Amino acid sequence: MGILERAETEPATFFWLQWLDDGLLTAVALLFGLVRYPGSWAGLGFRRAGGRWWVIGGAAGAGAAALAWGTSLVVERWVRVPPHPVEAVLDRATTASDLLLVLVAVTVPVAVAEETFFRGYAYRLLRVRFGVAVAVGGSAVLFALAHGLEPGAWLPILPVGIVFALLVEGSGSLWPAVVAHAVVNGAAVLLG
Repeated sequence: MGILERAETEPATFFWLQWLDDGLLTAVALLFGLVRYPGSWAGLGFRRAGGRWWVIGGAAGAGAAALAWGTSLVVERWVRVPPHPVEAVLDRATTASDLLLVLVAVTVPVAVAEETFFRGYAYRLLRVRFGVAVAVGGSAVLFALAHGLEPGAWLPILPVGIVFALLVEGSGSLWPAVVAHAVVNGAAVLLG
């Protein structure tokens, strides 16, 4: 059995592969960001966010999780909503430590990597070229489509991407969106 197959069923393999996968995505986004914003990680969105933005990020994450769940319920009436890849490994997570490995893997590296790429790089590039509305919508569509091309896979993710982009726009920082992303993914793991 190859490493990809093991990652679908073994929480520890999933954990390490997730860190590698999202580490590479973060590296690519940071490389693109370094070219686009030389010498300034702040230009990519790595700025301090005030304490209230951390709270707003957490609350927005809970709201975005509810939006995704509600959208899934509506969408599944017309199209098939494919199972999320994490579901297979969660089915095999038999101990609290297995669940913790999956939870940490989908909240920390995924949130940082995807926010760095989709809101740090793509959003900011679209915003400079086309304005806020196109940046919010465009980065949300790219984010959603990265989660699957079937309508049942990407439609529930679209409003989540909009929420994350609005957090970045409002705060000027990636960190509230990272918090919101971690909350959404954590809710998906813990609540199914």
